[in-house]
Amino acid sequence: MHVRASLLVALVPAVALAGGVEGRTRSQGPVCSGDYADFHSALRQEIRTFEASAEASYTYLVRTTAIYEHVYYGKGGKLRRAYLRHVRHGTAFAYKAAGGEWYLATNAHVAAAPEVTGPGSEVEGVPAGARKVRESVRIVQSESDDDEPGQIPLVRAAVDPALDMAVLKSRRPLRILPYRIGRSAALKVGNAVQVRGYPLAAFAASNTGRVTAVGQADHERAWSHDDFTVDALLNNGNSGSPVFAISCKSGELELVGVYHAGYVGAQAMNVVVSIDQLRPLLDRLEVGRGAAALADGALDRPRVLEALRASGGAAELPYADRMVRAEAAGDSVRFGLLGAGFPLSTRVAFELESPAGAGELQLRAGKGEPAAYGSALSPELGQELGELADSLWRQLDAVLQYRAAERARSFSLASAIGERVRARREEQREQLQAVDFASDGALQGLAGLMAPEPSRAESADR
Repeated sequence: MHVRASLLVALVPAVALAGGVEGRTRSQGPVCSGDYADFHSALRQEIRTFEASAEASYTYLVRTTAIYEHVYYGKGGKLRRAYLRHVRHGTAFAYKAAGGEWYLATNAHVAAAPEVTGPGSEVEGVPAGARKVRESVRIVQSESDDDEPGQIPLVRAAVDPALDMAVLKSRRPLRILPYRIGRSAALKVGNAVQVRGYPLAAFAASNTGRVTAVGQADHERAWSHDDFTVDALLNNGNSGSPVFAISCKSGELELVGVYHAGYVGAQAMNVVVSIDQLRPLLDRLEVGRGAAALADGALDRPRVLEALRASGGAAELPYADRMVRAEAAGDSVRFGLLGAGFPLSTRVAFELESPAGAGELQLRAGKGEPAAYGSALSPELGQELGELADSLWRQLDAVLQYRAAERARSFSLASAIGERVRARREEQREQLQAVDFASDGALQGLAGLMAPEPSRAESADR
């Protein structure tokens, strides 16, 4: 699905505002069935009055400013540097206070710009290949607020790109969301929702709508989580807005998700991160519990080697634009980069044998060729091969996880891992090119590592 990124908001424990919602007399709203109401008339009058008052100022406009360094060659081949400023806005809210700090939540894509720009990490107005050198996050009054002394500085406490979620901290007291955290699993199509945020970074506003779909797996970009969709009319700047449903039991609002994206070219098709999966991050700052963590988490080589042995001792896996054959070899894995003619040809361009534990890398310029040990190679080539080996281990780990998820019929997890694997392709191309460049003249036969397969006529002449 083609999605426009937005901004994330935090979950909230039930906290009473001074003189606010919790202390008021309850008068049950209209009867409704199920967990959440289909009609906004089910909202208690006290809550409706509170939401229309100045007291309902529990959302904040967040501005993230990033400075990028762009290195390029100018006239006469001189190396030049340009520094480019990128600003984005979104919504956040405070959901708890602890240890003299107030915690807010918002979308990861709002609170943290990409470290390096490129495919899948585009930043408007910044060329690909630029590096982030500075970043600040602040609470501001509006898009035009340039009174920096009056702005509230924030510090990132945790960022989970798979959830498109970030937790921020402030030492200044903030008004905390006064409603309970609900259960997104209990939502049904047709349930009424209310969204509060900063459309177009202009001012605080509230909007209403209905749930139009539930249980949507979102693997766009680097995301890996479950969404539901709503038809509330939302805009840029609403990213990170809290999304509420109306409890049939209490007639109060309950937090059921955080708006984070909308479909490009569509109206009223807005995507909300379901609240149930956000609790570990919001409550304990736990990051990386989804499929993205499986594909990109800490690498345990002995575990991967055991998984390879359990799958028959060999596996073929995609790497950049080639295929790699991985074979268990004692306490190591032998990675063979297959030529561009695979599967018609089984020619091996080179082999890299990498130990699961202590030991040296072994490099062969083809299957069965004499081995060159890592210590005998140039420092530059040795470093590049070490990074290539780590990348190959990670790819093998992800592919084995993908196949295990397929066998277990966990198709959503398999899809998420597959998306992460495909997202690595450009990085893998660059890794192979770096090895090719570093090997030039260091080991005979490796300079043509990335060369195309011989033509049929050339092969016939041999």
